[in-house]
Amino acid sequence: MDEETLTIGEIAKLFDLPTSKIRYWEEKEVFTPRRNSNNDYRTFNIQSSIELLDVIFYRNLNVPIQKMKHFNQLSPESIYSILNDTEKEVEEELANLKNKLVGIEQRKRQLEELFVLKKGGYQFEKIEIEKIVPVDMSSPDDIQIQLEYLSNFTLYKDLEADSEFQMGISVTPDYQHQQGVLWEKDLVEKKYITCLLECDSEDFEKSNLTNHLDTLRDEGYKITRVIASYLATASDETNEPLDYYKGWLEIEN
Repeated sequence: MDEETLTIGEIAKLFDLPTSKIRYWEEKEVFTPRRNSNNDYRTFNIQSSIELLDVIFYRNLNVPIQKMKHFNQLSPESIYSILNDTEKEVEEELANLKNKLVGIEQRKRQLEELFVLKKGGYQFEKIEIEKIVPVDMSSPDDIQIQLEYLSNFTLYKDLEADSEFQMGISVTPDYQHQQGVLWEKDLVEKKYITCLLECDSEDFEKSNLTNHLDTLRDEGYKITRVIASYLATASDETNEPLDYYKGWLEIEN
Protein backbone atom coordinates (compact mmCIF):
# COMPACT_ATOMS: atom_id res chain seq x y z
CA MET A 1 0.00 0.00 0.00
CA ASP A 2 1.41 3.36 -1.07
CA GLU A 3 2.07 5.86 1.69
CA GLU A 4 -0.22 8.87 1.57
CA THR A 5 1.67 12.10 0.85
CA LEU A 6 0.83 15.76 0.39
CA THR A 7 2.22 18.36 -2.00
CA ILE A 8 3.89 21.55 -0.77
CA GLY A 9 0.73 23.49 -1.63
CA GLU A 10 -1.45 21.10 0.34
CA ILE A 11 0.82 21.07 3.41
CA ALA A 12 1.13 24.87 3.28
CA LYS A 13 -2.66 25.21 3.27
CA LEU A 14 -3.03 22.65 6.05
CA PHE A 15 -0.50 24.43 8.30
CA ASP A 16 -1.55 27.92 7.21
CA LEU A 17 1.92 28.74 5.89
CA PRO A 18 3.06 30.41 2.68
CA THR A 19 4.86 27.94 0.43
CA SER A 20 7.68 30.49 0.16
CA LYS A 21 8.44 30.04 3.87
CA ILE A 22 8.81 26.28 3.50
CA ARG A 23 11.10 26.80 0.50
CA TYR A 24 13.11 29.35 2.50
CA TRP A 25 13.60 26.90 5.37
CA GLU A 26 14.71 24.31 2.85
CA GLU A 27 17.15 26.80 1.30
CA LYS A 28 18.61 27.54 4.76
CA GLU A 29 18.88 23.78 5.45
CA VAL A 30 16.53 23.97 8.41
CA PHE A 31 14.09 21.52 6.91
CA THR A 32 14.55 19.09 4.04
CA PRO A 33 11.36 17.66 2.52
CA ARG A 34 11.37 14.37 0.68
CA ARG A 35 11.30 14.33 -3.11
CA ASN A 36 9.25 12.29 -5.54
CA SER A 37 11.70 10.02 -7.35
CA ASN A 38 9.81 10.39 -10.63
CA ASN A 39 9.38 14.18 -10.90
CA ASP A 40 11.50 15.58 -8.02
CA TYR A 41 8.46 17.34 -6.54
CA ARG A 42 8.47 17.90 -2.80
CA THR A 43 6.31 15.42 -0.91
CA PHE A 44 5.20 15.37 2.69
CA ASN A 45 4.37 12.22 4.61
CA ILE A 46 3.55 11.83 8.32
CA GLN A 47 7.21 11.93 9.36
CA SER A 48 8.13 15.03 7.35
CA SER A 49 4.93 16.71 8.55
CA ILE A 50 6.02 16.13 12.17
CA GLU A 51 9.47 17.55 11.36
CA LEU A 52 7.86 20.60 9.77
CA LEU A 53 5.61 21.13 12.80
CA ASP A 54 8.71 21.02 14.99
CA VAL A 55 10.35 23.72 12.88
CA ILE A 56 7.20 25.85 13.03
CA PHE A 57 7.13 25.52 16.82
CA TYR A 58 10.71 26.68 17.28
CA ARG A 59 10.44 29.47 14.73
CA ASN A 60 7.32 30.71 16.52
CA LEU A 61 9.58 30.96 19.58
CA ASN A 62 11.90 33.14 17.46
CA VAL A 63 14.76 30.65 17.62
CA PRO A 64 17.29 32.04 15.09
CA ILE A 65 17.57 30.29 11.74
CA GLN A 66 21.31 29.75 12.22
CA LYS A 67 20.63 27.71 15.36
CA MET A 68 18.20 25.49 13.47
CA LYS A 69 20.38 24.36 10.59
CA HIS A 70 19.91 20.59 10.07
CA PHE A 71 17.45 20.74 12.93
CA ASN A 72 16.35 17.12 12.69
CA GLN A 73 19.98 16.07 13.12
CA LEU A 74 20.51 17.90 16.42
CA SER A 75 21.10 15.88 19.57
CA PRO A 76 18.52 15.89 22.38
CA GLU A 77 21.05 17.85 24.48
CA SER A 78 21.35 20.53 21.80
CA ILE A 79 17.59 20.85 21.51
CA TYR A 80 17.29 21.09 25.29
CA SER A 81 19.91 23.84 25.32
CA ILE A 82 17.95 25.77 22.68
CA LEU A 83 14.77 25.40 24.73
CA ASN A 84 16.56 26.50 27.89
CA ASP A 85 17.92 29.64 26.21
CA THR A 86 14.56 30.39 24.65
CA GLU A 87 12.78 29.94 27.97
CA LYS A 88 14.99 32.65 29.51
CA GLU A 89 14.25 34.98 26.59
CA VAL A 90 10.50 34.36 26.90
CA GLU A 91 10.65 35.05 30.66
CA GLU A 92 12.37 38.38 29.91
CA GLU A 93 9.70 39.18 27.31
CA LEU A 94 6.97 38.36 29.84
CA ALA A 95 8.58 40.66 32.41
CA ASN A 96 8.71 43.43 29.79
CA LEU A 97 5.07 42.83 28.87
CA LYS A 98 4.07 42.98 32.54
CA ASN A 99 5.89 46.31 32.84
CA LYS A 100 4.03 47.55 29.77
CA LEU A 101 0.71 46.51 31.33
CA VAL A 102 1.61 48.39 34.51
CA GLY A 103 2.39 51.45 32.38
CA ILE A 104 -0.91 51.14 30.51
CA GLU A 105 -2.87 50.88 33.76
CA GLN A 106 -1.05 53.90 35.19
CA ARG A 107 -1.81 56.03 32.10
CA LYS A 108 -5.44 54.91 32.16
CA ARG A 109 -5.74 55.87 35.83
CA GLN A 110 -4.30 59.30 35.07
CA LEU A 111 -6.83 59.84 32.28
CA GLU A 112 -9.66 58.57 34.49
CA GLU A 113 -8.54 61.08 37.13
CA LEU A 114 -8.69 63.77 34.43
CA PHE A 115 -12.27 62.76 33.54
CA VAL A 116 -13.32 62.86 37.20
CA LEU A 117 -11.78 66.30 37.76
CA LYS A 118 -13.31 67.68 34.57
CA LYS A 119 -16.76 66.41 35.51
CA GLY A 120 -16.73 66.68 39.30
CA GLY A 121 -15.49 70.21 39.92
CA TYR A 122 -13.87 71.21 43.20
CA GLN A 123 -13.36 68.68 45.97
CA PHE A 124 -11.66 68.72 49.37
CA GLU A 125 -8.97 66.03 49.35
CA LYS A 126 -5.95 65.03 51.38
CA ILE A 127 -2.82 65.66 49.36
CA GLU A 128 -1.09 62.51 48.13
CA ILE A 129 2.29 64.18 47.58
CA GLU A 130 4.79 64.26 50.44
CA LYS A 131 7.85 66.02 49.06
CA ILE A 132 8.85 67.89 45.89
CA VAL A 133 12.42 68.43 44.71
CA PRO A 134 13.66 70.31 41.63
CA VAL A 135 14.10 68.30 38.43
CA ASP A 136 17.73 67.52 37.63
CA MET A 137 17.86 66.24 34.03
CA SER A 138 21.46 65.09 34.58
CA SER A 139 20.47 62.86 37.50
CA PRO A 140 19.70 59.21 36.56
CA ASP A 141 17.76 58.85 39.82
CA ASP A 142 15.52 61.83 39.00
CA ILE A 143 14.92 60.59 35.47
CA GLN A 144 14.10 57.10 36.74
CA ILE A 145 11.48 58.56 39.10
CA GLN A 146 9.87 60.35 36.16
CA LEU A 147 9.98 57.26 33.97
CA GLU A 148 8.47 55.10 36.69
CA TYR A 149 5.34 57.26 36.89
CA LEU A 150 4.81 60.34 34.76
CA SER A 151 2.48 61.62 37.46
CA ASN A 152 5.62 62.13 39.57
CA PHE A 153 6.32 65.18 37.40
CA THR A 154 5.00 68.07 39.46
CA LEU A 155 4.50 71.82 39.25
CA TYR A 156 4.86 74.00 42.32
CA LYS A 157 3.85 77.64 42.81
CA ASP A 158 4.03 79.78 45.94
CA LEU A 159 1.30 82.40 45.49
CA GLU A 160 2.35 84.38 48.56
CA ALA A 161 5.83 84.83 47.08
CA ASP A 162 4.26 85.64 43.70
CA SER A 163 6.57 83.09 42.09
CA GLU A 164 6.25 81.39 38.72
CA PHE A 165 5.57 77.69 38.39
CA GLN A 166 8.62 75.61 39.23
CA MET A 167 9.14 72.13 37.82
CA GLY A 168 9.81 69.30 40.20
CA ILE A 169 9.28 65.64 40.94
CA SER A 170 7.35 64.16 43.82
CA VAL A 171 9.52 61.87 45.94
CA THR A 172 9.43 59.98 49.21
CA PRO A 173 10.29 61.92 52.39
CA ASP A 174 13.70 60.22 52.72
CA TYR A 175 14.81 61.10 49.16
CA GLN A 176 18.00 63.18 49.24
CA HIS A 177 18.52 65.81 46.57
CA GLN A 178 21.54 68.03 45.94
CA GLN A 179 19.41 70.97 44.79
CA GLY A 180 17.34 71.09 47.94
CA VAL A 181 13.58 70.87 48.41
CA LEU A 182 10.83 72.87 46.71
CA TRP A 183 8.12 71.81 49.12
CA GLU A 184 7.56 69.30 51.88
CA LYS A 185 4.35 68.25 53.56
CA ASP A 186 3.81 69.92 56.93
CA LEU A 187 3.35 67.91 60.09
CA VAL A 188 0.29 70.08 60.70
CA GLU A 189 -2.20 68.95 58.08
CA LYS A 190 -3.28 71.58 55.57
CA LYS A 191 -6.54 71.66 53.65
CA TYR A 192 -6.53 71.28 49.88
CA ILE A 193 -9.08 71.71 47.13
CA THR A 194 -8.47 69.74 43.95
CA CYS A 195 -9.14 70.96 40.43
CA LEU A 196 -8.19 70.25 36.83
CA LEU A 197 -5.31 72.53 35.91
CA GLU A 198 -4.81 73.15 32.19
CA CYS A 199 -1.50 74.64 31.02
CA ASP A 200 -0.03 75.61 27.69
CA SER A 201 2.49 72.92 26.78
CA GLU A 202 5.16 75.55 26.08
CA ASP A 203 4.39 78.04 28.87
CA PHE A 204 3.05 76.89 32.24
CA GLU A 205 2.03 80.45 33.16
CA LYS A 206 -0.59 80.32 30.41
CA SER A 207 -3.10 78.30 32.36
CA ASN A 208 -6.60 78.32 33.81
CA LEU A 209 -5.23 78.81 37.34
CA THR A 210 -6.51 82.41 37.58
CA ASN A 211 -10.03 81.20 36.79
CA HIS A 212 -9.84 78.69 39.65
CA LEU A 213 -8.42 81.28 42.06
CA ASP A 214 -11.11 83.82 41.17
CA THR A 215 -13.90 81.27 41.59
CA LEU A 216 -12.61 80.06 44.94
CA ARG A 217 -11.99 83.61 46.18
CA ASP A 218 -15.62 84.42 45.40
CA GLU A 219 -16.55 81.43 47.57
CA GLY A 220 -14.44 82.80 50.43
CA TYR A 221 -11.23 80.79 50.05
CA LYS A 222 -7.71 82.18 49.89
CA ILE A 223 -5.21 79.93 48.12
CA THR A 224 -1.57 80.15 49.21
CA ARG A 225 0.13 77.39 47.21
CA VAL A 226 -0.48 75.35 44.09
CA ILE A 227 0.85 71.82 43.68
CA ALA A 228 0.00 70.00 40.47
CA SER A 229 0.76 66.42 39.42
CA TYR A 230 0.92 65.56 35.72
CA LEU A 231 -1.99 63.67 34.15
CA ALA A 232 -1.73 63.89 30.36
CA THR A 233 -0.94 65.96 27.30
CA ALA A 234 -3.78 66.19 24.79
CA SER A 235 -5.53 68.61 22.46
CA ASP A 236 -8.43 70.77 23.58
CA GLU A 237 -11.52 71.71 21.57
CA THR A 238 -9.43 74.07 19.41
CA ASN A 239 -6.87 71.33 18.67
CA GLU A 240 -4.25 73.16 20.72
CA PRO A 241 -2.01 70.91 22.84
CA LEU A 242 -2.52 71.27 26.59
CA ASP A 243 -0.87 69.74 29.63
CA TYR A 244 -3.41 68.51 32.17
CA TYR A 245 -2.58 68.34 35.87
CA LYS A 246 -4.37 67.43 39.05
CA GLY A 247 -4.13 70.67 40.98
CA TRP A 248 -3.92 70.72 44.77
CA LEU A 249 -4.80 74.23 45.95
CA GLU A 250 -3.66 74.89 49.52
CA ILE A 251 -6.15 76.88 51.58
CA GLU A 252 -4.95 79.46 54.07
CA ASN A 253 -5.88 78.38 57.59
